[in-house]
Amino acid sequence: MKLGFIGTGNLASAIIKGVVLSGKFAPEEIKIYDINSDKVSELSAKYSVKSAASASEIASECESIVIAVKPKDFAALAASIAEEAKKNNPLIISTAAGTEIKTIAEFFGYDARIARIMPNINAAVSEAMTAVCVSEQATESDSAFALDFCSCFGKAVLLEEKYFSAFTAVSGSAPAFAFMFADALTTAAVKYGIPAATAQQIAAQMLLGSAKLMLESPLAVSDLIRSVCSPAGTTVEGVCRLKETGFESSVISAIDKTVEKDRLMSAKNK
Repeated sequence: MKLGFIGTGNLASAIIKGVVLSGKFAPEEIKIYDINSDKVSELSAKYSVKSAASASEIASECESIVIAVKPKDFAALAASIAEEAKKNNPLIISTAAGTEIKTIAEFFGYDARIARIMPNINAAVSEAMTAVCVSEQATESDSAFALDFCSCFGKAVLLEEKYFSAFTAVSGSAPAFAFMFADALTTAAVKYGIPAATAQQIAAQMLLGSAKLMLESPLAVSDLIRSVCSPAGTTVEGVCRLKETGFESSVISAIDKTVEKDRLMSAKNK
């Protein structure tokens, strides 16, 4: 079996969807397991992937294993499948926040081939931004596989593990900040009489278009801002007000707190 999943929560379900729809993996090459058998049955029926009777079955049969359980459950899960994993020696792909490669290897108790990935919720629409790093034991083929796998549900970049806390904040947590911004724009539009559903659609399309322009334009973000700000115009008034009220410092402060929390989780999991 080419690919196995242990855990079928919201993130894993989004990833499974992306992997199947990408066509890079045939459904019959994928096997999934979760203690929630109803969710396994639902996904198996929806995407024609195979179901496993246990996590150990995944560990003993699959070439690559995606472990998508909560960080607090990772150690116990690893211990329960360590024997089968050591014999099979699959590439272990972890989505656990705040759980370093060194810690994962210690949980398994052998020099496992490990890829640590950090996707975000946008995997649900195959537009995730995912960071990837691999253990010393992982091969170049493992690294290439992990990147190709993550490209099934968005974009992926190799990133040194020391930057993962910052990445978690800027990519993993920041969709919530973007939704807050969109919600504030929606509220402001409603204040001026635009119907709520229309206001939300306007805000969403603005964010989508702005993101696309950022990705495709050769200009730096600061230059893009200036390109919208006509001298003595309406936009520059709004930009000045955001600066006056601490918009930028609030965003940076939110990132700082998120990084701090992720580092605390990493220290706790060691």
